[in-house]
Amino acid sequence: MRVSFLIPITVAALALGLGPAAQADPGGGTPYQHRIGPHAHAPATRGRQPVTVGDLTLRPCSVVPHAWCGHIHRDWEPGDPAAGTLSVGFAFAPARVADKPALGTFVPHEGGPGYSTTDSGTAYAQMYGPLLRRHNLLLVDQRGTGRSAALDCPDLQNLKIAYAVAAGRCGRSLGARSDDYTSARSADDLAAVIRQLGLGRVDMYGDSYGTFFSQVFAGRHPHLLRSLVLDGAYPTHGETAWYPTQGPAMRSSFAKACERSPECRGHGVGAAAAMRDVLARVRHHAWHGISHDGDGRRAHVTVDAETLATTAFNATYGPYTYRELTAALRSALRGDRAPLLREVAEAEGGGTDAGPIRAYSEGLDAAVACHDYPQLFDMRAKPAVRLRQFHRAVVRRTARYPHTYGPFTIREYARSDWQEVNWCTRWPKAAAGNPARPPRPVAGHYSRVPTLVLSGELDSITTPAEASMATRQFPNAEHIVVANSFHVDAVGDTDDCAVRIVRRFLRTPSRSPRHGCAAKVAPIRTMGIFPKTLSGVPAGHGRGTQLARRVAPGAAATVADLLDRWWNNYSGHDVGLRGGHWSYSGDRTTLFALHRVRLTSDLAVSGVARWHRYANRIRVDLTVTAHGRRGHLHGVWATRRKGALATLRGTFGGHPVVARFPAP
Repeated sequence: MRVSFLIPITVAALALGLGPAAQADPGGGTPYQHRIGPHAHAPATRGRQPVTVGDLTLRPCSVVPHAWCGHIHRDWEPGDPAAGTLSVGFAFAPARVADKPALGTFVPHEGGPGYSTTDSGTAYAQMYGPLLRRHNLLLVDQRGTGRSAALDCPDLQNLKIAYAVAAGRCGRSLGARSDDYTSARSADDLAAVIRQLGLGRVDMYGDSYGTFFSQVFAGRHPHLLRSLVLDGAYPTHGETAWYPTQGPAMRSSFAKACERSPECRGHGVGAAAAMRDVLARVRHHAWHGISHDGDGRRAHVTVDAETLATTAFNATYGPYTYRELTAALRSALRGDRAPLLREVAEAEGGGTDAGPIRAYSEGLDAAVACHDYPQLFDMRAKPAVRLRQFHRAVVRRTARYPHTYGPFTIREYARSDWQEVNWCTRWPKAAAGNPARPPRPVAGHYSRVPTLVLSGELDSITTPAEASMATRQFPNAEHIVVANSFHVDAVGDTDDCAVRIVRRFLRTPSRSPRHGCAAKVAPIRTMGIFPKTLSGVPAGHGRGTQLARRVAPGAAATVADLLDRWWNNYSGHDVGLRGGHWSYSGDRTTLFALHRVRLTSDLAVSGVARWHRYANRIRVDLTVTAHGRRGHLHGVWATRRKGALATLRGTFGGHPVVARFPAP
């Protein structure tokens, strides 16, 4: 599952204020239609009338502002109408400038596989930003997702049994259609939509699995492309089913995140040593405890090698795990397991339901993975034979390359919830005319389409090394690595770097985009350790007693802890590490309400915090209680600027306090 938004991109959708996909207006409309030609531009009147684009009639919808939705019918199996047809749904938003022809059309494609592209329309519109004044936006849902016959496999969508077993049930329920959801057939669907709309050559963007899909499209329909952007890329062919670059990427990412943070590198053993020390203990005897998952649900947690592997590799999606895991491991080694139990609870998840099928289809994920991805076994063999081949492959890999996923063994990795190496052991055999195998370009090579490949330096699922493999396969490609960044960089980019690089490239694909910012993105403020009490919080500089000057940074750290929780929270509320509760609302400005939240056992924090995510600033107005004294603190700090200081002012115990300290 080379997901973009299952953890993060669902999170990214939440971050961008995206709810369930907006539905098209089901009304019949009127006979009057606007007509939009092949080089479409916005009609002068934004009424609710249908429009004609190319050969298709579209009706108004609210996927993105000023959008019209439509569909085309496609054969499930090319050239065989008797096998049935499906409806491929899409949304089209003409360029916003009404009195000039559009300069082209942007076609983004979602990841997963399984996510609905139309459901993420707002996120893509924000990424393209001002370019949409003169460019159309086309959002097409891949077959099996969103508006295109979303594939519903209940055992996978609400997973309560082994994934391979659930995938086998899903595949068998599809019968002869189990091999009809391939990236190649979906790419042909997209090409048909582009042709029927009369759009000519398009600028395509893919993130995560969307990069895989975009490469397949480029290999089958190069004449329809003006440019290609691959954000979080991995190659469609040439990779092995072990994905062996993930282990080194995970290890180096944690090392970099700690070494670049003064708070982390000065508080004990390094990230790798901390993980090894904890692994040595839990391999002997697993740790068990109670914590809360990302949505604040009480959870029974097991810390063992497998759950630690899931937690460590899950860090790829954002700053929160990189910021906290090393500190949580160090704290656990000192007897405080609460932070680590919470890290594992959040990574493992508190539920089994993948959510609305129109937003994400786990069945489609399996259908694509089991046809298009490399496997450790022969997909032509019977399931029992595949299982034997899989176990032999694990034995061989363990003997030859035991440190592939170090510090975890190959068996530990294979038993974790993170992996996908055994997913397809029970998926049905594909038809002889459509064999399961990684797709290659029809011509044997890719065209010279201008191609931009983006990688987050700390991405351990679609690693920079994999992106380099993909880059080498395109003769006119440039690979840019964005420092201190994660899986998928341009969508929801609060550092305002990758998104500017993409826009520059799209303006002039024939020229290398300026990308000096890629080396300057600020490092993560990785924690050193989780303090149990205020005695473990360094006092700030300024005015007031030492306790007051510890309370101020302790209160700021409590707020920062909520920002880390936000990335995994969909319920809108949660609990503090050591007590209290909190809630949030809002999008680009997120308002947190704290009610006696405790990061340390002896400091309760209440009040409000306003997080301006795209301005990278947080403002707080807090009431604090510690050691029998009460106070009020307020202030503001930058959340992303390197070396930023925070200053909190107010009173504590009836006396003035001013405290300056490194911003958390």
